[in-house]
Parts: sequence; C-alpha cells; structure tokens
Amino acid sequence: MKTEKKYCASPWRGLHLNFEGQIKTCCAGLINSKDLMLDDLSTTKSIESVLQNAKFKEIKESIKQGKLHHEYCVNCIQREDAGGRSERDWHNNINKDFDVQTANLDEHKPSLVDLRWNNTCNLACTYCDPYFSTKWASIMGQSENKSIKSHYTKVVDYIDEHKQYVKEVALVGGEPLLMKENVALLKVLTDDVSITLLTNMSVNLDTNLVVKQLLNRSKVNWNMSFDNINERFEYVRYGGVWEQMNKNVTVISDRINNTTHNGGIHAVYNIYSCTRLCELRKYAIEKKIEITWQQLDYPEHLNPTNHNAKVRQLAIEEIRKYKSMFEVSDEDLSFFDATVSLLQKGNIDKGKEFLDFTEELENKYHPTHKGKFKELWPELMQTQIH
Repeated sequence: MKTEKKYCASPWRGLHLNFEGQIKTCCAGLINSKDLMLDDLSTTKSIESVLQNAKFKEIKESIKQGKLHHEYCVNCIQREDAGGRSERDWHNNINKDFDVQTANLDEHKPSLVDLRWNNTCNLACTYCDPYFSTKWASIMGQSENKSIKSHYTKVVDYIDEHKQYVKEVALVGGEPLLMKENVALLKVLTDDVSITLLTNMSVNLDTNLVVKQLLNRSKVNWNMSFDNINERFEYVRYGGVWEQMNKNVTVISDRINNTTHNGGIHAVYNIYSCTRLCELRKYAIEKKIEITWQQLDYPEHLNPTNHNAKVRQLAIEEIRKYKSMFEVSDEDLSFFDATVSLLQKGNIDKGKEFLDFTEELENKYHPTHKGKFKELWPELMQTQIH
C-alpha cells in the first residue's frame, strides 16, 4: 500500500513560544518535552538564529519529502491516526497559497503566531497540572510561575518586523484573559489580524481588560474550553463557577451569532465527558454554537479507551445516541468513528489508577468535591470502574 504524503506549512509559516521561552513553529509537541523545542530564548541571541539552525532544516527537509518528522510532528501523527483534527490542519488552512516544493529551507514568514506569555491560570482542572496552571501550583504548594516577560520586547519586536506576513495570532495560556501582556500586544496588531483565543472563560467579562480589547476587534475566534455543564463543570474545572461561565458563554455566543466573531465550545473527550456528550450538545444548540472535539492525550487514566469493557461500552452507546439524536458534521463523524474504533480495541484498564487519582483529588486537593464523582457520574461507578 502506497504511503500518503503529508505536508505542513508550519515550519515555514508558524511561530510558537511557550512560557519558558522555548521556541517551535507550532504547539503540537509532546507535553513538557524540551527535546522537541528548537531552542530557548534565554540561550540564544535572536529568534532568527533559532529558525536557521541545523535541527530545524532537518525537519523542513523531511516535510518537503512528504514525511512528517517522526519526533517533531509526533502529536499531529498520533491525532490524525486517531481520526482527530491536528495542528497541521490549522496551519495548512491559514496558508492555502503555500507551496512546500518551492519553499526555501532558510525561509520563514510567520503567518500564524502562537504566544504563551506565562502559565497564570485561575482554575485547577482535573486533567491539568502545576506546569500549566498557577492555581494548581498554589494548591500543591509548588513554585511554578512560568513567564517569558523578560523576553517580551524581543518577541514583540520580531512580530513587528514581520507584521506584513502575520494573518493570525493565537492567545493561549495558562489563561490568556488574565495576561496583561496580551493587552499591550493587541494594541500593536492591526484589526485585519485574526485573533484565536483558547480560554477557560471563567473570568468576569465586565471588568477584564483583554476582553475589552477583543470585543473592539473585527476578527476574533473564541474557543471556549469546557466539556461539561452545571455541577459537572465545576467538578472538572475546579475553581470555576457555572453561573458565571453560563453568563459568559451567553455573551460570547451572542457575539458569534451576530457579529464577525466566530468560535464555539472547544471540548476534550475524556472520562468525565464520554457519557455526557448529548447533554453538552443540547446546551450548544441552545446557545447556537458548535462544538469542536479533541482527544485527551494525557493523563492516560482519564482517557475512556483505557478503561474496562463496561465503561467503554457505555461510551460507545453515548456516541451512538449522539449520532442518532443530532446532525453530525463530517468532521465529527470522523472523530467519533475513530473513537469508537479505539474503544472497541481497548485492552488497558486504568480503572484502579483513576479511582486512586479521584480519591487523592477529592481528599487532598479539591476537598470541597469530596464524594462528588460518585454522585455526579453514577453510571460510571455502576460499571465497577475499578
């Protein structure tokens, strides 16, 4: 069977900086893997020098031959194998005029810029950790306040010098609505630049300075990150208040439906959402917004495909119910068909690990939620998840 050739514009058209100052051209590397970063702002003179190094040219050479790099591109490879959308799709859609065959190995024109100034976050979500959330770090008594504020000028200067190429800027975190750096950044970006936001949406929109800037722009893509509603939302997104969240979603969904803004719910398929898909979809329909589903890569015990046969069957039945009740896009169909295939093949049981995690979570870190998983997800407990 002939292997499909795959190309990606990211190495020529992307720029990604995380909150430790590490540089890539996309965010699709493995979590916390410094080996997949091109370099670090603290050890190099300029962003330009990073984008000219030998390692980066090796990656470009591989992609020019139609082969995603086995290390640098590993996350996209895994997500596409699982039937999901990958970062590669995002970069290629933004750069439809990009021709990999004629692209020079030394060329870099950043059309998609992904900036993560720090890991400031007001939530301690069940599938997150102190590296990505200062709230988690505080709860665990760790000092994990990551920030590249000392390199802010260097980064903004690079963007300013290449602004004729910039089409889209992604604001991620931590929680980007809490980062004052984004207030200043938005002021230097022209209104024709699209802003893509990945946000937990759990802030007061009325007083937030980043939101004030965003509401005055023409092109904003609101990716509201949540996968449950009501009490289950508050359990998974620890520190969030559903009343505030629902109010915020109402405001932004009105923007999405009545202005040039777009977006919707950015949901993670995990053990907490796998039996509640229909509930979330009904909520999305009520708000007249769409859901984009994403596979959970880590931790493994929160992935439904890594549980016993009874749990996996419940998850399969929920997907079948979802497909029978609602209109399903081709993209969703691909995602859920691939998910069902993984659920059917599952041969790992992380149930005990999950229950140990839940016990520690509820007794040590989220004590106000003690006993809540059993109460809120009785269908999973009844499957003898352990």
